[in-house]
Amino acid sequence: MRATVLVVDDERVFRVMSEEALTAKGYDVRTAGTLAKARAELEKSTPDVIVLDRRLPDGDGIELLASTISDPRGSPYVIVVTAYGDVENAVEALRAGAADYLTKPIQVTDLIVKLDKVLEARGLRDRLRLARTNTARPPLREGRSAAERMLRESLRSVSTSPSTPVLLVGPSGAGKQCAAELLHAMTYENAEDAPFVEVNCAALPAELVESELFGHEKGAFTDARATRRGLVEMADGGTLFLDEVTELPERSQAKLLKFLDAMRFRRVGSEREIAVDLRIVAATNQDVGQMVTTGKLREDLFHRISVFSIDVPALRERREDIPDLAETFVEFFASRVKKRVSGLSRAARDKLVQYDYPGNVRELRNIIERAVILTRSREIEPDDIVLPRAESSPHGGDPAFFAVDLQLNGEPPSAEQVEQAYVKRVLDYCAGKRTQAAQTLGVSYPTFLRRLRELGLDE
Repeated sequence: MRATVLVVDDERVFRVMSEEALTAKGYDVRTAGTLAKARAELEKSTPDVIVLDRRLPDGDGIELLASTISDPRGSPYVIVVTAYGDVENAVEALRAGAADYLTKPIQVTDLIVKLDKVLEARGLRDRLRLARTNTARPPLREGRSAAERMLRESLRSVSTSPSTPVLLVGPSGAGKQCAAELLHAMTYENAEDAPFVEVNCAALPAELVESELFGHEKGAFTDARATRRGLVEMADGGTLFLDEVTELPERSQAKLLKFLDAMRFRRVGSEREIAVDLRIVAATNQDVGQMVTTGKLREDLFHRISVFSIDVPALRERREDIPDLAETFVEFFASRVKKRVSGLSRAARDKLVQYDYPGNVRELRNIIERAVILTRSREIEPDDIVLPRAESSPHGGDPAFFAVDLQLNGEPPSAEQVEQAYVKRVLDYCAGKRTQAAQTLGVSYPTFLRRLRELGLDE
């Protein structure tokens, strides 16, 4: 489902230009030239953002701002439009609850920047990302390997039961998000109209997890200036994808478990329960059994999210799929950079198949994107393919380099000291490149950065 914008302005040219430009950017746009027409649009449905001119033929836009903020269905973010240099009007609008303001004359590019800003704050970029999936991501194609066929068969089996939670387990970059999106497409007859909301649990600040997931009421805490829907509510009727679910704090795990049991929740600061109907898909690159044993993942939550568990195999376990995946990426990136590259030479395919891909599908995609940019021929040749780990490491991939031998005053080292030494070795192996080190260790970049801080290695 796309993020929706209501443009309220009495200038017809601006409404038309805004609608064309924002539609091209993936927004669902409606327009109104008066307060009366704006109210009629709001009766039909509540948009995510309102771009609101203050000076309208039948009144002041502030009137509409006041009514939208008090709407029990959840208030949209409002960007108020004021005359150039009218600072007092802008300040009054912000005090009344507007998220931001623009001054006339308005450039459409400035409007897009403002929209991106408020959508980022609200967590609705996930919707916009889904609306752009067809142009921002290569198409999903059937694989040739037995592992890929087994994965798709598992997804087809559970797709007939939309209420069943699914846990995707696999290494970083293996394609767990793609598997979640494929399950979403298999589950809903009109999948493009059903929301797919992705939540990166590792990137959520611990103190804001509940507000991000379940939303909050105006005044629930210091910065809660307006009522806000959470990601769970936005996923109603579709799929909520909880990536790196094992990174949630313990308190948030308890809240999530309670929600999963009833499919009902309360916004922070509210006493009213809201019921939703959605599919939960969780994903992790961790050993969930070990996470439960160490207490980092609640056992009851693990059993709740893993009713149907699916392994997403590493790319090296499905080498038969590498040529087709690579050809798909070549076609995709050649189109994006507008280069006439028809595919891969046989020698280039052979070189790709022989590599182990510690970064999995994500790494293959990056390699092909670089090759498309570098090549000067109609086909990708072996010299265009840069395999970073094998060629850039000064240690040549020698396994002995990773050996860790620590003894402190004759005592065996602690697990944390061994991990610290090992992470140092991996960083050295990757020439200090943190993204590459995270891929080598098979963890996400946010998780890797957090662990660096915990081990005192962030400098």
